[in-house]
Amino acid sequence: MDTDIQIARGLIGAASIPGGPTQEQMNLIQSLLHGYFGSDADAEKLSALSPEDLAAIVDPDDRHRVADLLVVLEFCRHPYDEAQADLVEKYVGALGVDEPMLILARDAIQGEVEKVAADWSRLNAPPSGERAIAEQDRDYGAKLRALENCPPLSLGRTYFQYYQQFDSPFPGEDGGPHPSVASHDFDHVITGYDTDPPGELALQAMLLASNGFQDHFSSLVASLLLYESASLPFLTIIPKEAVLDRDGAMDLLANGFLRGQMTTVDCRSLDHMAIVNRPLAEIRRDCGIEPLSQPAHWDR
Repeated sequence: MDTDIQIARGLIGAASIPGGPTQEQMNLIQSLLHGYFGSDADAEKLSALSPEDLAAIVDPDDRHRVADLLVVLEFCRHPYDEAQADLVEKYVGALGVDEPMLILARDAIQGEVEKVAADWSRLNAPPSGERAIAEQDRDYGAKLRALENCPPLSLGRTYFQYYQQFDSPFPGEDGGPHPSVASHDFDHVITGYDTDPPGELALQAMLLASNGFQDHFSSLVASLLLYESASLPFLTIIPKEAVLDRDGAMDLLANGFLRGQMTTVDCRSLDHMAIVNRPLAEIRRDCGIEPLSQPAHWDR
């Protein structure tokens, strides 16, 4: 049997606490099968795979990816159940993966918002690369505003147009968002994902997969804490629960994993300000970024 179908069976097993997987969890597995794994298998007809059997069929180089998918599955159980955290940790342990984000998933299941925030501060990676540079540049906001002068259809001009949807100064300007937010905004512009909760989750899935699941998982978990478990208050964003249960959200997430896997670069490694004058379409082509079937409203 195809390895990805075996992984889907492992996900079913990891959700099989008393009462079985929730419908949302089964929807996730089905969307992964069709939209990410490229299989026409019916999740409802698959049997569960034990932790040991799953570990036996997963290549060592692929185990972190499977562990991350298990954590996503954990977030998709509503109402939350600590038995779910126990079982996912058993599966991840059988894979031999040290995944610190399991702590945050358990915090969310336990409903301890203050603990979620404390553990997030402790486990989240500090800013690096472009984000760190932006924090130190006092003129960064002015540089972003000046992107209005970039050529039409360039990354810079599109970023400027993207930011017009917000009733806010540019990142780094007085009263505007933190400068490090600009890197996240550039990610939206390049990938084409909208800024609604399903778009945010799909964006983080794509960024994670573009890095081969070797980094950036904390960013996807942050979005899950915001939009799936509603347990991480963040600035002015209102936390929401079970966003992935909305129509089309699971498929968008699965496609995010697929689009990220198909890229030729780690999307988070791009130096956006160095390429602002290049045509956006050319950047996407060079990075192997497939177009979205339903692009964001500002990207049409």
